[in-house]
Amino acid sequence: MATKREELQSGCMFRADDDEPVFVLRATDKLAPDLIRQWAILAHAKGCPEVKCDEAVKCAEAMEAWPNRKYPD
Repeated sequence: MATKREELQSGCMFRADDDEPVFVLRATDKLAPDLIRQWAILAHAKGCPEVKCDEAVKCAEAMEAWPNRKYPD
């Protein structure tokens, strides 16, 4: 799990090619935690390291604790 600042400085957003498509889920999105958990299940099934899947679940938990969450508009 990383913050916006961390991602832009050294995370996957930093490593992404300038023209590479990305999809961002924010903590304010009420759908994000369930989507992240589903990603973790699929990633684990495809052999993704368990530590990465666990990190995704922790991110989902942190998002659920975020204030002022809403459905996408």
